[in-house]
Amino acid sequence: MSLLKKSLVIAAILAVYIALVVFATDPNSDNNVCKKSKKQLFNGTQNPNGECVTTVLGEIPSKEKMTSTVILFPNENTVLKANTAFTVKTKTNFLTTGFFDDPAKQYYLFPQTLDNNGVIQGHSHVTIQQIQNPNEPLDAQVFAFFKGLNDPAANGNELDVQVDKGLPAGNYRVCTMVASFAHQPTLMPIAQRGAQDDCRRFTVK
Repeated sequence: MSLLKKSLVIAAILAVYIALVVFATDPNSDNNVCKKSKKQLFNGTQNPNGECVTTVLGEIPSKEKMTSTVILFPNENTVLKANTAFTVKTKTNFLTTGFFDDPAKQYYLFPQTLDNNGVIQGHSHVTIQQIQNPNEPLDAQVFAFFKGLNDPAANGNELDVQVDKGLPAGNYRVCTMVASFAHQPTLMPIAQRGAQDDCRRFTVK
């Protein structure tokens, strides 16, 4: 999609949804949680203190078109050389990539949207964290590498990103975080399903 077309899409979504985003509640559930919440009402920025978001969920795909991802590299138990560049490669089915708004000004601002084929429009991320204790959850605030994969997939559904400086020696987990246009996690039509993301564990020596 060209930059001009992307701009037109963003403008159209803004025009249709801006009132709902800021003021509306869900008429089907009388969802007025943000009227009662003590959290600040969101404004499109990333608020580290938390916030209350009024954006409606938007379009949900059919179960036949649920997003699913695999990390092609590094593979499970791959051993890499310390402080040496490598490329993370991913493959995602049923995600129309290249849809990425400005996270500094439009975070969670738009509902999820589908393309003409009923596939979620969005993008992916790669995040790498060092594992200190394999039996304890990792601190979500601490990561060794993070990158948004914002461009359209070159060959349909594969994306990659280079870790330019490599990583220090240690044990690591690499995960994908697939997102809709406005960075919210992709929304699926049924609860019982496979995960839309993938993680692999690897070692750097």
